[in-house]
Amino acid sequence: MYFLEFSETKQLFDIFNRNNIEARFVGGCVRDYLRGVITDDFDIAINCEINRLCSILENAGINIIRTGIQYSSITAIINNKKFEITSLRRDTKCNGRHCNVSQISNFKQDAMRRDFTINALYMDQHGQIFDYFGGKEDLKNNVVRFIGEPRKRIQEDYLRIFRYYRFCAKYGDTSNRYEHIIKSLSNKIFKLSIERIQSELIKILHYKNNEQIIELMNKAGVINANIELYKNLLKVYPDAKTVLKLYILFNIEVLLHVFKLSRRYKKIINEYIKYETESLMYVAYKATLEIQQDIIVVKHLKYNEPIRPLIEYDFPKFPVAYNDICEAILHPGTVLKDCERWWVLNDFTPNKEECLTYIKNSVE
Repeated sequence: MYFLEFSETKQLFDIFNRNNIEARFVGGCVRDYLRGVITDDFDIAINCEINRLCSILENAGINIIRTGIQYSSITAIINNKKFEITSLRRDTKCNGRHCNVSQISNFKQDAMRRDFTINALYMDQHGQIFDYFGGKEDLKNNVVRFIGEPRKRIQEDYLRIFRYYRFCAKYGDTSNRYEHIIKSLSNKIFKLSIERIQSELIKILHYKNNEQIIELMNKAGVINANIELYKNLLKVYPDAKTVLKLYILFNIEVLLHVFKLSRRYKKIINEYIKYETESLMYVAYKATLEIQQDIIVVKHLKYNEPIRPLIEYDFPKFPVAYNDICEAILHPGTVLKDCERWWVLNDFTPNKEECLTYIKNSVE
C-alpha cells in the first residue's frame, strides 16, 4: 500500500489540517516512492513550532518521542508506525559538525539547508511533488549532487563527505565529481566522532558493487584501506559479511582500538586473528562453521591458499571418546583434553590406538 493511504498517515494529516499546519513528506520516503520502492522510513517537514506540535499531538492521544527536540525534531508513533517530524528550519553558525537551529516558515528555505538535491524532494498529502533543485532529474539519472556550493556545504558538516559516498554507493554514482574538494577537506574528518564515521562506512559496505566507492574514498584520503585485497575479496566472495569486509579493509589496530565496534564484531575479528595463521585442519576442528568459511577466504587472499568448498575437506574427528577411558582412569576429562592437545599438535594423524597408548603412558 502506498504510504499516503495508510490510516496512520491520514490520522496524522487530519490533525495537521485541523490545526492549520502545513506538512509534507521529505527525503528518503519521497525518493523511494518515485522509484517504486516500499519504505518504512517516514520524515515529515512542518511549518509549526515543535513544542506547539508536541502539545497538539499529545492532546490528540499520539505517542511522541522527544529525542531530537533540540533540533526541532520529534518522532510520532501511531500503531507502531514511526513518523519523524521536523519543523522547517535554518541552520546557522555551523562548525563542521554542529549548528544552531532557527525556525522558519518557508519550505524552499528549508530545502536549501539540506545536503543533496535528491534529499530535498517534498510531497504533500495529495501526492504533489515539490522539487526546488532538480532532484527528480538527478534521481532519475542516479546523480548525487550537493545543493549550493559543495565546499561550503561540506564545511557546514564534515559528515556530509561520508553521506555523499553512501548515496553514491546506493545509487551507483561513480562520477567522483567532488574529488578535488573532498581531498582538500579530508583532513577535517577528525572533527567527527568515530561512531558516526563507522556507521556510514558500514552502511556503504552493505550496498552491492561498493568497491568503486571504497576505492574513490581511499583515493581522496577519506579512508586508508587495503583496496586491492578488498576487491579480490569481492571477486571470490561477493556475499561476504560486513565484519569480514572490515577485516580485509582495515588493519587490526584500527579495527580493535580506533573503531567502536560491537562486542559481536570484535569477537569475530579476534577469531579471524586467532585462526588465519593456523592450519586449515585446525580451523576446521576448532572454529565454528561460520568462521571456517571466512578463514578459507582469508587464507586464500593473504597466503595464496586454494579455495575449496567446505564439503570437499576431510575434516578431522578426535578418535577417542570419554567412554573409552572413564572406567580405568582418575580425572578422565582432564586426561582426555591433554590427549586431544597432543593429537592436534601432531596434525590430527594419531589414530585411536595411538591416542590410547599416549593416555596410558601419560598417567603411569
